[in-house]
Parts: sequence; C-alpha cells; structure tokens
Amino acid sequence: MPITAKQTVNQDWDFEVAQEELFLPDGAKSGYLAARRLDNNEVLGIHTDRYGIVKNADLVDKAESAFARKGLTNYERQIYVTDGGAKLRVNYDFKGNDIEVPEVGDKMGFRLTLQNSFDRSLRVSFALGMLRLVCTNGMQTLEKEMDMLRKHSKSFDLDSLLTDDAIDKAMARFGESVNTFASLARCGITQEQGIYALQNQANTGLISEKVRGGINSVWNNPREDGADGSVGDDRNLYQLYNSATQYLTADNLVDQKTGDAVGTFESTRFEYANRISGQLLKRFNLAADNPKRLEKMLKAVTVDGVKVENN
Repeated sequence: MPITAKQTVNQDWDFEVAQEELFLPDGAKSGYLAARRLDNNEVLGIHTDRYGIVKNADLVDKAESAFARKGLTNYERQIYVTDGGAKLRVNYDFKGNDIEVPEVGDKMGFRLTLQNSFDRSLRVSFALGMLRLVCTNGMQTLEKEMDMLRKHSKSFDLDSLLTDDAIDKAMARFGESVNTFASLARCGITQEQGIYALQNQANTGLISEKVRGGINSVWNNPREDGADGSVGDDRNLYQLYNSATQYLTADNLVDQKTGDAVGTFESTRFEYANRISGQLLKRFNLAADNPKRLEKMLKAVTVDGVKVENN
C-alpha cells in the first residue's frame, strides 16, 4: 500500500472501532481480540481482553471540552491519521499564549498534540510542542508526555484524565522548555559544520540522503529576513534544527519528476517527520552540552561525493 494511502489529514478520523474475539483453528478462544475498523473492516491491532478501546471522537470531544473550561478556545487544529487508522495525532496550536525566546530572537506558539492508537503504539496522552511563529515550523520539545498519559484499559476514564490541573502543568512546562532552544542557540557552528552534521546524521541512518539534501538546501538558503542568520561562520545549532523543522513541517515541496506540488513533507510522511524531528532535537541538545559529542557530530566527512579533510 502506498504511504499516502495509509495517512489522512483532517478527514476519516472519527471512524468506529470494535473489539472482536480471535479464535484458534479448533474453535477455542485465543485470548486475544482484534481491533477492527468498521468503515472498511481493516484490523488495526491485536490486544488482550484487558485492553480498552478509546474512540477518537470521544477523546477529541473531551479534550476540547477541557480546553473550553480553561478558556483555551482560540486554536487551530490539524488531525493526522496514520498507519491506516491505527494512530491518531491532533495538533492544537493555541493563539495568544506565545512566549519570547530572547536568546534566539524568536516567538513560540503553544502547541499540544493529542495522541491515541488502536495498535498499542501510543498511549492516550498529550505531547508538548511549539510553533515557530515567524515561519510556522512545527517544533518538538524534550518534555515527556503530559501527566494525563494513561494506558488503555477497561477502566479508562477520560473525565478523570483531561483535568484542569493537567492542562495547567502543560502550560507551565511550555515556558520552561524554551531553555533547550536557548542552549542550541549558544552553540556556535560554521556553515560547513552544519553541512557535516547533517551528513553525519545520514551516515548513521537517522535520516535518508533525500531528507539530508532537503534540510541542507534550507540550511544553505536561510530566510531573507535574517531570522535564521546568514550563510557564513556565525551560525548555531538552533538555526540548523530550524532548517530541519522547516523542511519537515513547513515548506511546500514539489515532485522532482512531475513538477507537481505535493504539500509539506509531514502531510504525507507524518510518522517519519515526527520521529526525525524529535531525534534530531535530542542529538543536537546532547551535542550542545557535551564538547566530545559536538566534535564527533561536526566531524568533516564526504558530502555529495566531495571529500573534505579536517584542517
């Protein structure tokens, strides 16, 4: 099945799912249940009888009711359904809850990502994120999933999960999480070192050569307004991470074979974009705080067939 067929954006997300017994060849119960999507009969996951289904529509409704109680009604919502319906993520970008990050000269918007799954890959939870307002890059944080994270179970209670206190804690952590980006901004690198860093991530298998090339193109062509610095020796890891998130979440891409517009990378490859964005942030953050890690990440390597030696 093509990747695009496994993912939808803002549609086909509120389908019904039923749990049905799985039987052994002799007719005996296996002790496992199938989570079957009722609109197309696709099996989304296999569970034990202790696993409780949480319907997407119920979860979204409860979340938005909780937001309304806190006066958080001014938001934009983007819904991603991946792996044929097995996973749901809903990005909520709240307006008017922005914070300044003086070290990087940026303003960040408050984002919460609601998560659910029918294949046991995701617990019901909120992930804290950010929206870089200057260019609408979707950015992750290093915060763990919120306290509202719960296992799916038969006794699962959404009302006790989506509490005012949980939302308050998420907003408090939002203000604290910008310290990560300040640390990246303080870690200066040159233009060439940014290119090496991306190639080293490709060499470890974290990103593909195609994605490396896409991020590299953004890195070598920063915004004209100077928000991402300018090509030269006076750059930093925050700008490099921005290049990655811009390519993965914000830039409208074009099919190189047909010339057709294909939308943003995450609009067709959300799972990949989400995973890579998070892992790059972790690696860059570790390197910013550890000189040996940074030296290894910035080591000169062959890029696009050209061997560059260390001076």
